[in-house]
Amino acid sequence: MVAQNWQNILAEESNSSFDIRHNLKGDFVYELPFGPDAHFLTSGKWFSHAIANTSLSGTYVFASGEPLTPHFVANSADVARGSTGSLRPNRLPGVSLTAGGGRLDHWFNTDAFSSNFAPGQIYGTASRYSIPGPGTVTFNASLSKTIRMGDTRSFEMRATGNNILNTVQYAGVDTNLGSNTYGQVTSAAAMRQFTFLARYRF
Repeated sequence: MVAQNWQNILAEESNSSFDIRHNLKGDFVYELPFGPDAHFLTSGKWFSHAIANTSLSGTYVFASGEPLTPHFVANSADVARGSTGSLRPNRLPGVSLTAGGGRLDHWFNTDAFSSNFAPGQIYGTASRYSIPGPGTVTFNASLSKTIRMGDTRSFEMRATGNNILNTVQYAGVDTNLGSNTYGQVTSAAAMRQFTFLARYRF
């Protein structure tokens, strides 16, 4: 991101663009204990073989969002210096960034920023990456079945679901002061998707 005032680099001190304060990730693999060589349904009948060598696996992510930067919609002063979105508004002291926020139509407190500059003021006081962005809550899972065909051959069938709980993941927030959608969530990540795979190993 271009510094709004190259003569005052200290004003660019801020959070990192990838500053995710809370990030819990994990994965798991569980082989179902059914079948002739397992603990349950060991009779060797057709149903026992049908559910043998079946496993459940998955990944999960619970994370806070990446921070966002308030800025103006490109104006003549911004374009004249060969950049867009580098000029920021004033940050009103004592006004909470999150009060009344967290909604689709009002993700952060838009009243925390102002475009009213003092006479002679050119650059705003708002910091880069100061707005908490939307977090992530997602769970992916796979169910697979392997059929052994001798010592070196096998046939695998796998069904995979991304975002299996179909949780809406907000992906974009308009932080352009003066925009018609200022402060609103403008996009979302992909919803639940299923993939089916069959693979023969030899």
